[in-house]
Amino acid sequence: MLDFSEISKPLSSDLENLNIFLKKATNTDVQLINTLSNHMIDSGGKRIRPIILILISKLLNNSKNVTESAAIIELIHAATLLHDDVVDQSDFRHNIETANNIWGNDSAVLVGDFLYSRAFELIVKINKEKIYKILAETTNKISQGEVMQLMSKDKIIDNEEKYLQIIYLKTGKLFEASAIVAADLADYKEAEHLMRFGKYFGIAYQLRNDYLDYFGDKKSTGKNVAEDLSEGKSTLPLIHSYIKSNDIDRKEIEKIFNGKIITQSDKLLGIFKKNKSDEYTRDKINYYSSKAIKSLDHFNGEHKKSLVNLTEFCSQRIK
Repeated sequence: MLDFSEISKPLSSDLENLNIFLKKATNTDVQLINTLSNHMIDSGGKRIRPIILILISKLLNNSKNVTESAAIIELIHAATLLHDDVVDQSDFRHNIETANNIWGNDSAVLVGDFLYSRAFELIVKINKEKIYKILAETTNKISQGEVMQLMSKDKIIDNEEKYLQIIYLKTGKLFEASAIVAADLADYKEAEHLMRFGKYFGIAYQLRNDYLDYFGDKKSTGKNVAEDLSEGKSTLPLIHSYIKSNDIDRKEIEKIFNGKIITQSDKLLGIFKKNKSDEYTRDKINYYSSKAIKSLDHFNGEHKKSLVNLTEFCSQRIK
């Protein structure tokens, strides 16, 4: 499998500029804001969303406002993570303690609000009407996806399309925004190809998270196996297996899920594998990844290749 460093290394100066900008943008006279913001920036993962924006900007030969826009995307993402971890009562993310676990829920929520508002201050500085609209709609749709997921908490979703709509709003929408913001910065008029790329990439990305939660290696993922089960979340492996199961297995799934019986996650995994829900989830990841790559047919060159490599890496990643 392609190593992520092969994709990110050519972007090292872009990502370094992004980190410097993020630290400056979140520096205030309020120490707690600075501390939590730095915690989020320093534990910010791979910066996949900004990387998509940067690569598409390079693809379209634009360098104007790229760092600022990548920072906006990352600030919105960081804000959603802070709020998500409070809702999910998460203690760790990528093997690092969550902000709410260290500083408490109140601090995490309020600093999340600060990061959102700081992102929109930066949007004003860019002063492009379409970007206002894209990111205002994006944050609204993310919130709708979060609420839809909350409404489904502790319930087994028995409709795959409903679940795909939730993850498109909750996760896919910000990937989609990363792509179309880059297009708008470059005044590129045929942005629909890139919008589809972001959307399908984001859905595949979340489905890979679903897969790793049940079938990944804890040492690699930094998460406990079946963490989604402990948080009362229906994800694709469970939804597919529930729909495919006979009455006996369906009742077993209901018992384990409704009771959040983590000690019986092996029994749950046995049912999943009997129904080939692991294979089904992998097939769906490959399906949406292929659709993302197909959306780039209009383009050529090294930056397209990097976007294809990124898509393939994320579809196979182990954490």
